[in-house]
Amino acid sequence: MVSVDTIRAYTYVNIDINYFLQTKWRKWVCRNGTVSYFKKYGQLLFWYYPQGMLLIKFSVPKFFYGTNARPFSLNNTDLLIKLVNNKIRILFPNITIKPFEDWICTEIHPFIHYFMANERDKMIYLDCFKKMQYLRLKKHIFTSGIQSRNGSYALNIYSKYDEIKSRVINKSYSASNEDIAILGKLKNVLRFEYQVKKAYLRHRYKNNRTIKDVLTKQFCINLLSDAIKKANLNNHFMYKDEILQKIDNEFGKVKARNLIKFIIDLNELPADFIDAKYPKKTQANYIRALKAKGINPIYLQEKVSRRIDFSTLSEPDIILNYEFLSFLLLKLISLIKQYLNQPVITFIKYITSSSVFNPPAFYLEDGGG
Repeated sequence: MVSVDTIRAYTYVNIDINYFLQTKWRKWVCRNGTVSYFKKYGQLLFWYYPQGMLLIKFSVPKFFYGTNARPFSLNNTDLLIKLVNNKIRILFPNITIKPFEDWICTEIHPFIHYFMANERDKMIYLDCFKKMQYLRLKKHIFTSGIQSRNGSYALNIYSKYDEIKSRVINKSYSASNEDIAILGKLKNVLRFEYQVKKAYLRHRYKNNRTIKDVLTKQFCINLLSDAIKKANLNNHFMYKDEILQKIDNEFGKVKARNLIKFIIDLNELPADFIDAKYPKKTQANYIRALKAKGINPIYLQEKVSRRIDFSTLSEPDIILNYEFLSFLLLKLISLIKQYLNQPVITFIKYITSSSVFNPPAFYLEDGGG
């Protein structure tokens, strides 16, 4: 399920500074002497700049559910807007402010959860993401994921389970009861989050970026589709022998030999060795050549139980895992034995398994803690 985490927006309104002093807003003085006021109201963070700009920033699922680990259904956007408008009216009871749906969005973080068959598969895919080259982005590698960013946007691919678990251990005050309650349901999930900033939105969408424009399923799908192409995730991860065979089929003999050597080095040598052996320009040229042929240069180092198509922005109806498959297999064996041991012909009843728990499609800077 495509969802959204952090969102930031602003509107223009003239508010007497005395109001902020009387209602105990905190004052912030920048190094250049600019003064602003801010206040956290529940999960909503407000800023006001004396030139007449009122800004809001918050994590949508944390505001709605109490945790940003649970995906917000964009079908509930109308209700979300009503709730935020109600909070704004309470905070500014005697001030006329434009409805929240008409505020201008300056930042939005759409995301999707990918469900792995088991935790081992999750770590295998996470290792692939850490080795990938994200062109024109500065990559930071962490234990639980990666972040690649520039001034306009950031790609975050990480284990939400490990991120929350780390906060529970190291910063327990930042983990809500809702975070802890949902923790066990995220173990085999990788989150792909696209943090889109003001410059990107202003350049791509100009005036069509009000809250009612961006908080839609189609808008978030379009953003994530763009991010997946940027990350080269529309080209699937393959095994080593599959990639080498495809390169042999797609390129001439000399070009194929150079590309195969580069790919093996890229996957099996540390990043420092790669940068020392191949100039950045050469790396980029090789990756572009492979991308043009639909080849992801990073290969799966180990066999996975189920391959993931990261270009599919939808949640499977049933998430199967080894434990559930084992249960079905043992049940089937038991039924067969019972059938074979029957002295007379009997009917085997169809067994409807108990409903498979399908967790809701749930890094670093996610706006909601």
